Amino acid sequence: MTAIMNAAGEHAPSGTAAEDAKRMPYLEIRHQLNSKRIKLAGDAVTVGRHPDNAVVLPDDLASRHHCVIEPYREGFRVRDLGSSNGTKLNSIRVTDEMLDNGDVVKIGDAELHFIDLEQEARHKRRNTPDFAALAEDEGEEVLRAEDLGHRATVDMDLSEAVTDAQTSYERKLRQIIDAALEKPFDETDISLVDCKGVTVHQASAAGLDSGSEEDDSEAIRAFRLMLLACFRARATDLHLEPRLEMAAIRLRVDGYMLSAVELSMSIYKRILGVIKILCQIDTSQRNMVQDGHFSCAIQGRRVDFRVSLTPTMNGQKLVLRILDSSHAPSRLHELGLSPWMYEKLRAIAIKDAGLLLACGPTGSGKTTTLYSCLREIDVEQRNAITIEDPVEYYLEGCTQIPIDHKQGNTFANILRSVLRQDPDVIFVGEVRDIETATVAMQASMTGHLVYSTVHAKDSIGAIFRLLDLGVEAYLVANALNVILAQRLIRVLCDTCKKPVKATPAQNMKMGHHLDGIPKIYVPTGCRRCLRTGFTGRRALFELLDVTDAMRDVILKTPTIQGLRGIAEQGVFTTLQQFGFHLVAQGITSIDEIDRVSGSE
Repeated sequence: MTAIMNAAGEHAPSGTAAEDAKRMPYLEIRHQLNSKRIKLAGDAVTVGRHPDNAVVLPDDLASRHHCVIEPYREGFRVRDLGSSNGTKLNSIRVTDEMLDNGDVVKIGDAELHFIDLEQEARHKRRNTPDFAALAEDEGEEVLRAEDLGHRATVDMDLSEAVTDAQTSYERKLRQIIDAALEKPFDETDISLVDCKGVTVHQASAAGLDSGSEEDDSEAIRAFRLMLLACFRARATDLHLEPRLEMAAIRLRVDGYMLSAVELSMSIYKRILGVIKILCQIDTSQRNMVQDGHFSCAIQGRRVDFRVSLTPTMNGQKLVLRILDSSHAPSRLHELGLSPWMYEKLRAIAIKDAGLLLACGPTGSGKTTTLYSCLREIDVEQRNAITIEDPVEYYLEGCTQIPIDHKQGNTFANILRSVLRQDPDVIFVGEVRDIETATVAMQASMTGHLVYSTVHAKDSIGAIFRLLDLGVEAYLVANALNVILAQRLIRVLCDTCKKPVKATPAQNMKMGHHLDGIPKIYVPTGCRRCLRTGFTGRRALFELLDVTDAMRDVILKTPTIQGLRGIAEQGVFTTLQQFGFHLVAQGITSIDEIDRVSGSE
């Protein structure tokens, strides 16, 4: 490479000007074996193959005028100039994005590392000494972008790679927090409530925190930031994982794990202590499995957390299950059902007796769907009882009974007890064995409306699952009314989803679902969706109406083909077909449907 950039000006600043220059943001440009730096002093820096650019890249994958790094909103942004091969920021193709310290802009084989030590220093001053200080290059002489010209070339030996400044946990969490569109509350609005219902750490907005020690206050503040990041990102689980020299914090967002931040072991241990106190579990035990629960109060509403601690090689791993119902649908019409499916489930809710079975893998939304069905029932005139392991959300007007394994309780013996409680509607959390299945089906045939779940691949598979448990065929045939299979798929981010033309293979697979639709959408990723390309989830549904013809097949020699043939004589939509309808609407991608529903 003959030259990475053009520049003019040979005198380095001195005195105060030199100190200011060291604090300015700069670009380190790496291409093949060469490395150069330029300071960003307020002017736009253009990048491309044309010699008129401030940064000239002799790379065939770079366009003549590829992109520009320019000041924007008290910082700097990278803006693509309509390049042929695109501009990538941290491996994601972008058109216009703000730059943060440590970001890497990729153009062909060239990498432009954006370093802003002053940005990191601001975060550093707000944090405690638990975190490493930012590394600074004291003796580095760097050119201002405003000094760039068209004659002389920069001749600097920067063979040693620059170590990116270490980022703080707060800055990383803030990136997740600030990405959300809706920001109804802040970390100062979160009150921490222990397992007995006592507010241990009051929200800052309501008064001073009860913690007096500086270390405890720092741990509480960090924990509140983590909880806020979970709420803003719609996370279902928070993982705190000890490693050799630090602790990794990860979130499960839309079913996928997202690396959030790394903490020093000292702050991690203090956060662990705070959570154990909230759960009122033994803080001295570190080599045993521990479980607990606590909650937090936010602007008049309560969110519960289930806590699981497991010993590992490097310490206890903590997983928090976040039971926040604010993002989940609460009524049947909010589930996204087809009109005929909605009418069928609505009709079940007003029946005196019957059995509705929901099936799918763990975490597919079965409980949320059945809760929505239960809310369609008039609990003022009917006695509704739920048996759950554990109770996840509060249902107004229902008697909710948790399974206590320590007392030897099971779904089957609690269900027998509930039948003596004059129930009209019974929700059984899961059919796990023949005893529970038999009692539930007998209840549905003796004047009770029963809702339950089972682990099965699809609606037809649920029938074979019950038969495999050992339930008599006559019970299965006569008790079942409706089977609802479901999966959760991720919804494309409206901010960054990209229209593309469907391939011939995709056209063949989707068939009539794509008739007259020229484009489908694929994920790209932006800051708003945390670079995933998706925001939120919704369900795919497959509803099987158990008709008399199907009961005849179940009573004889049921086969998958035989049952499917009967189902297709009426209105029947498979999970994959339901998903293709969402692809045609631009709601999700075809790859997401293939991942979730598989081949049929």
